Amino acid sequence: MPFYLRHAIRETRTVFLVEGKDQEDAEQYDGEYLGYVDGDDNACEWFGPFDTRKEAMESDQAWVE
Repeated sequence: MPFYLRHAIRETRTVFLVEGKDQEDAEQYDGEYLGYVDGDDNACEWFGPFDTRKEAMESDQAWVE
């Protein structure tokens, strides 16, 4: 299954690594907490799909503070 990166944006942007068949499937899971970055919105952004966990973790979207 492909991997997705989910940025849950609150006062800080919380980053999770989530595996699912597609983004709709991945939205059902909490995922693995990776850390946070500063943010001030209330939305949720998805990045992917990535074929492997390594590809997702090497993405510019995986960085956290």
